[in-house]
Amino acid sequence: MVETVGCLGSVGYNAGMMANRFLRFEDRIQRLVEGGFARLFAGRLHPREVAIQLARAMEDYAQEGPEGQRLAPDLYVVRLNPEDHTAILIDQPEMEASLVEELIELARLSNLALTQSPEVRLLADSGIAPHHVTVHARSREHRIDTTQSLDIAEGAAEFEPPVKATLIVGGTQYVPLDRPILNLGRHRDNDIILDSMSVSRHHAQIRLRFGHFVMFDLGSASGMTVNGTPVREAILHSGDVIRLADVNLIYIEEEPPTADQANQETSGGTEPFAPPQ
Repeated sequence: MVETVGCLGSVGYNAGMMANRFLRFEDRIQRLVEGGFARLFAGRLHPREVAIQLARAMEDYAQEGPEGQRLAPDLYVVRLNPEDHTAILIDQPEMEASLVEELIELARLSNLALTQSPEVRLLADSGIAPHHVTVHARSREHRIDTTQSLDIAEGAAEFEPPVKATLIVGGTQYVPLDRPILNLGRHRDNDIILDSMSVSRHHAQIRLRFGHFVMFDLGSASGMTVNGTPVREAILHSGDVIRLADVNLIYIEEEPPTADQANQETSGGTEPFAPPQ
């Protein structure tokens, strides 16, 4: 990606801000996993993956309180593969209460306030691959109907991304990134369905974080590369080439209009008419 010299200072500053935020996020995850959190899952789930999902849900759905403080959501729906769900609850029948304690600690590490003790619902979902987990969060003012599949795009109509971004799939399909969260994989419940047997059922996820789209591997069998480098997660930049198994994707951001272009659009894009002399 080519940056202009005039923007280099702000680009470096923004990149540093992003790096610091991700380092703080990673530090919170590490501190959580090093505690009692790691012993909760009976060897069925990787503690780090669960911690990351909880932290992302807490951060993504945090809201500003009436006094300017940031409030953590207090309702969390954790969906597991049915076999994992059964095995974990047999080994840890108080799992929901244990996760509440961990969420309180995570909110403290994240400098987020809780107006009341969080509630956790642990649900079996056949759409979740074995040894994987998804977490969604809301405040209790917007309660989740857990009798039906949670629509992660709820409120997408009001969502306006900070950049206009598009994902080109297989060189032919153009998918606008018009939601804060999009799932990619072979299974039909994904937002972007990749029709390849080499792609995992739930392969990757794109999330809007800190004003940038970030792509995460969801523990897929074949992994993910960005510009030829194997990664677990990556901040996306315009022109990045992503490979999920044997499927190529290209991430494109639309350049914001220059001041001259904006003025031209406002004035109709033509020069004022001058009558002949």
